[in-house]
Amino acid sequence: MKLAKVFSNGMVLQRQKPVYIWGESQPNQMVRAEIQGKSAEVMADETGHFCLKLEPLVASASEVLQVSDGIETMTLEDIAIGEVYIAGGQSNMEFPLRYEKYHEQVMGLDDHELRFFDVPKKFYEEQDSDFDYSAVGRWRRATSEENLAYFSAVAFYFAKEIREKVGVPVGIIGCNWGGTYSCAWMDQDTVERVGKPWMEKWEKSVEGKDMEQFWAERKADPQSDAGKPCLSPFDQVVLPRTPSMEEIGKAMMDMAQKGLESMSPEALAEQKKALGLDENASLQEMMAKTMEAYRIEYVDARTMPGILYEHMVKQIAPFSARGVLWYQGESDDVPGLQSLYTDMMKGLVSDWRKLWKDEALPFFEVQLPGWRDWMMQTNLDYATIRRCQEEASKTVDGLYMASISDVGEEHDIHPKDKRTVGHRLALLARKYLYGEDILCEAPRPEGIKREGDTIRIKMAYAKDGLEIAGDSINALSVLENGREIPYQALVDGDSLVLRLEEMTEESLQIRFARDAWYQVNLFNAAGIPAIPFETRC
Repeated sequence: MKLAKVFSNGMVLQRQKPVYIWGESQPNQMVRAEIQGKSAEVMADETGHFCLKLEPLVASASEVLQVSDGIETMTLEDIAIGEVYIAGGQSNMEFPLRYEKYHEQVMGLDDHELRFFDVPKKFYEEQDSDFDYSAVGRWRRATSEENLAYFSAVAFYFAKEIREKVGVPVGIIGCNWGGTYSCAWMDQDTVERVGKPWMEKWEKSVEGKDMEQFWAERKADPQSDAGKPCLSPFDQVVLPRTPSMEEIGKAMMDMAQKGLESMSPEALAEQKKALGLDENASLQEMMAKTMEAYRIEYVDARTMPGILYEHMVKQIAPFSARGVLWYQGESDDVPGLQSLYTDMMKGLVSDWRKLWKDEALPFFEVQLPGWRDWMMQTNLDYATIRRCQEEASKTVDGLYMASISDVGEEHDIHPKDKRTVGHRLALLARKYLYGEDILCEAPRPEGIKREGDTIRIKMAYAKDGLEIAGDSINALSVLENGREIPYQALVDGDSLVLRLEEMTEESLQIRFARDAWYQVNLFNAAGIPAIPFETRC
């Protein structure tokens, strides 16, 4: 008998909700689980798979779980019962605490009841046996600098605040991977239905390829070794700070060299032949040719719709959780596809809720901040993705959006301040899940009135007043037929007041934080920045 990898000593189980436990046993064998005086049993199916459901548990710091199939009994110890959250997305959710702006202030934390589990990064079934995955796929406690270094920084700060406010153990299950599209985290049938252009993009990228050879190459590729939690040489260059292009180039070459040096003489000879090089070609020649081929021909298997949904998300569903933290969208900035993000987000939430057997599972998404360029990437149309994120939060029950438009960085897609992100997500959870009477939403327009040379924009979620941090408001333009009209800005209670320096009877366009790069400095009383908007008057 064996349990799913997420069930192990030191785990955190969700309180106050049914708890699902699954694994494999002998076919048609009765399996029983018991914890906290409650028990449940189910018969394994003809393949030996089973999933049983325990009645809700109460918060506790230390419990023992026993699972038995009548042949073998497994005993898991030091089980905490409290709050569990799934932390999903791409590199900004994966971003480890060791590189975060304020990490030195929390590295001394010693809290046995704040715990974290990394879902192994996999895109094919045998991946965890092909590489060394011993560093992930296990529960860690916030009790040492070594453990804390691996935590998702966003999820850590969120969990720390929830733990302080709610007073029960908190567990985070990190299910994320840098540089991944939303379509990879969804059921492929859903992508086909709500985001067909993503399916077409994948199909075009592999058109004419021998797919058996394609997968064989991906499985043999040293870059497929994803068993180390965000500590590659490349990560160590680009994550702690914003590096120069020279540093990035050197890191990429170092990675290529290490990959080649790890190959056997026979494999090296075969690789040289495949690259069209002489058998005496140097590693430097191979690296140059490999990098050239990579840029032209490489197709990332993780871009396949549904791939991470199948090999990562399904590994942890339906592990009972209070909610999901979602920070993703950067990689969906693909020409012509940005406007699909509303439907993609709706589809993803629906898919995950079905897997978790919880149609009301709360989601807390991070709206992408401003930035201009990073490495060889530029901000193409984040404005549309942000608008889609807002639209999804308005139309999907139980989907809440955090604004972080004050902490972006102009030349880095990875803002280093993750403490603010975790706090903004925690504010949402504290109100909507734990019932605190607090201000947690970002200001946004709910009415606009124009009288003479004055425009008054009334803002929702600003009942205790607005504040402009500085002498003038950032990222706001008043346009008449595309021409900027000068103005003076001030706040009056819950309203932003603009006094025009030119009189005009023409219709005016108000654009706020709609460019690639900006830092919002308009806040409500909770210190939450206003979300981007565009309106007319």
